[in-house]
Amino acid sequence: MADYFQQLNYALGDEDTALEYAILPARARHVIGVAGSGGRLLPLLARSPTRMTCTDISAPQLAFTRLRFALLEQTDHETFMDFMGYRAGTQVSRRQSILQQLDVPRADRRWLAEFFQARQWQAPIYMGAFEQTLQRLAKVNRLLTGKAGREIFQCRDLDEQTSYYRSRFPLKRWRALIALLGNAAVLNSLLYKGSFPRNNLGINSREVYLGIFHSLFTTQVVRESFFLQMLFFGELRDPQGFPLECEPKIFDKAREALQQCELRVVQADILECAASHTDIDFVSLSDVPSFMPKATGASVLQRLRPSLAEAALTVIRGHLHVVRPDCAGFCDTTAEYQAAIAREKPNSGVCRSIAGHLLCRHPDEYSATDRQLGETPCPSGAR
Repeated sequence: MADYFQQLNYALGDEDTALEYAILPARARHVIGVAGSGGRLLPLLARSPTRMTCTDISAPQLAFTRLRFALLEQTDHETFMDFMGYRAGTQVSRRQSILQQLDVPRADRRWLAEFFQARQWQAPIYMGAFEQTLQRLAKVNRLLTGKAGREIFQCRDLDEQTSYYRSRFPLKRWRALIALLGNAAVLNSLLYKGSFPRNNLGINSREVYLGIFHSLFTTQVVRESFFLQMLFFGELRDPQGFPLECEPKIFDKAREALQQCELRVVQADILECAASHTDIDFVSLSDVPSFMPKATGASVLQRLRPSLAEAALTVIRGHLHVVRPDCAGFCDTTAEYQAAIAREKPNSGVCRSIAGHLLCRHPDEYSATDRQLGETPCPSGAR
């Protein structure tokens, strides 16, 4: 796993942070989350937390996180969109000028400048290993499914899209693509360097992916997915699929909230980082527990428990590997947030819709109001 975290894995990201944004209470006291590239946590600032701690074990991911927050604090929405590459056609000289004017740590500036130069100052959102893997997969996709595959993005609504998918989409070639690319050996070779979490769902990975994409094509408008745009075009073309950080109102609220928020970016394992606090009331774990040894993943909630404030909420995502943590002292509130889960844009994170999300509230001494809502304690080893 160590090799996997020595590179910049995510620049755009593989999750839709809309779920966390929807369920995070306004003015939370202390939010802690896996930094990633910063894009999954930046929108949470719009909820005006008093404190936010972004933690990651990867130095490149933290440099990108600090870059995002520097752009948020020191520039405006237009500049942010230009620099990150959400708008095509940004001149290299403009991107260089923006970075030069940013107040970032000296070590970050040196690393970013060298990293960008090595990639010819292309759009930063495509610089992560994950995004570059999607670009390579998009080339294979174009060869196999051709224009007929990409035409589904021209559908004006879900009814038209579903009809196209059932009658004109190149399903046989699409299934061949999934059979070729939808397995751990390929993903380990292209991205994970042997660290891809083992499938523990009891179902073939190919069948999982076929089911996921069938659901995507028939239940959600594909233009709204930045993951599918990347998988078919190798770039973002339709603003409908842009992540939450691109929304001007969210960006402006986050920028305003940053003036009052105590923001920390820390290089550490999230469990070790949390251990030094006792007031955390929101934890966004992403799918990090999937990469942990089995025993560590099973104990993740119990290790967090001493650091959590009353009624703290934790969010765990799963992909082909689902962690079943010891939930003693927590109640599973996933059902309470099904509407927010359903509204997630179909990004790579939608793959987690089969494996699911686990949202747990601490402690399990919940109120009579909670009982009326139908909440129940999460039994040990649930999921």
